[in-house]
Amino acid sequence: MIKTIRRRFMWLATTSLFLVMIISFASLIGISYFRSSSEADEILTVIVKNNGRLDIKEAKNRLGDQYSREGMFKYRYFTGMLDTSKRKTSVIDSGHIIADSLNSVLSKDEEVAKAVKNGELRGTLRSSHMRFRYLAKKIAKNKYFICYIDLAPLMQSTMLLAKYAMIFTLGGILIFLAIMSLLAGKAVQPIKDAYDKQRRFITNAGHELKTPLAVISANAEMEELLGNDDEWNQSTIEQVQRMTRLIDELITVTRMSEPEELVLSPVNFSEKVEEAAKSFKSVLAKDGKDYEVKVEPNLYVNAESRSLLEVVNILIDNAQKYCDDHGKVLVVLAKSRLNQNAVLTVSNSYQNGKNVDTKRFFERFYREDESHHHDEQKKSGFGIGLSMAQDLVYTFGGKISAHWEDGVMTFVVTLKRITPKKLAASENND
Repeated sequence: MIKTIRRRFMWLATTSLFLVMIISFASLIGISYFRSSSEADEILTVIVKNNGRLDIKEAKNRLGDQYSREGMFKYRYFTGMLDTSKRKTSVIDSGHIIADSLNSVLSKDEEVAKAVKNGELRGTLRSSHMRFRYLAKKIAKNKYFICYIDLAPLMQSTMLLAKYAMIFTLGGILIFLAIMSLLAGKAVQPIKDAYDKQRRFITNAGHELKTPLAVISANAEMEELLGNDDEWNQSTIEQVQRMTRLIDELITVTRMSEPEELVLSPVNFSEKVEEAAKSFKSVLAKDGKDYEVKVEPNLYVNAESRSLLEVVNILIDNAQKYCDDHGKVLVVLAKSRLNQNAVLTVSNSYQNGKNVDTKRFFERFYREDESHHHDEQKKSGFGIGLSMAQDLVYTFGGKISAHWEDGVMTFVVTLKRITPKKLAASENND
């Protein structure tokens, strides 16, 4: 659990930093792009207003702090006369642009003429190798004075900013991850210490409680041998057994809550299901319930043998405990559709499960009978078993779920299947 908290802490911290950096750099790039676009529009306005002349004084007034005298030479533009009827531009001044860019823009005359004729006097031309902004001013019928400005020099700073932002983001994330991998352990150390103390307390308290319970149980059994076998003595024996079972489950949950304490290896899932299913046969027969087991042989998974058996026991025990009177319990183990997983399905008849919140079944100390069972004889659990099963299945790298449909409650465990080829290779390595 501590490793999981550490990984989540690192993931959340890294994701938060990444989002902050992305939002910050995206904002800067957006502001830079907006300023460059605004600068291009202001320069176009000055040139068109002055019939093709870039007036330095007016440009200074319009650009404000973006103005610099040397910066006036960076603008690449040309002017012309656009005839929308002929859809052709006659170049007036091309002294501030290179021939290749000029020809590329003039090849778009038909597109620009159509847009201007429709009243779009300002627009942008885009292609894979150029990006120009234009502004047109009507001179006469179908005649427009037009100016084009190359956005590449203006957007250069924006492109550099985007490039360096990407480098800084990736570099910053990598450095942050390196630092977090070193310091995350210290960040979760208080949680680890508290958790270790809790585990030791439960284990020690469990063993300490077993001593007086053993004495009480022995005294009750002695009273029974002496002939004092009344209902109060029987109640004492039952409660001692119940308390002992609770303590054992608490200690088991504590022991199995850390994945690193379990050594995983290839286990014959089919054999474990058959072993567990066999032990419940007489119990279900005694209760008058139908019991069917279908197990596909030799399905191997990566797990811990005793813990995997415990998972199957928990699910079948839960099914027989909450199965309707004269109902049916079905246990099926088979390969998934793509043969990649081994799927264990344990289902039981349960007519009153329509409004049951199956997601809560795996909460520790939650008992499904508290919300939808009223048979006192069935209330013998503590709400620990299914939580334990979930922890173990997650440790095995699998999934567990529960659902109710058409009067049947079903639990499904999915574990990654070890193919015969991989199993043989594993045995050879051993």
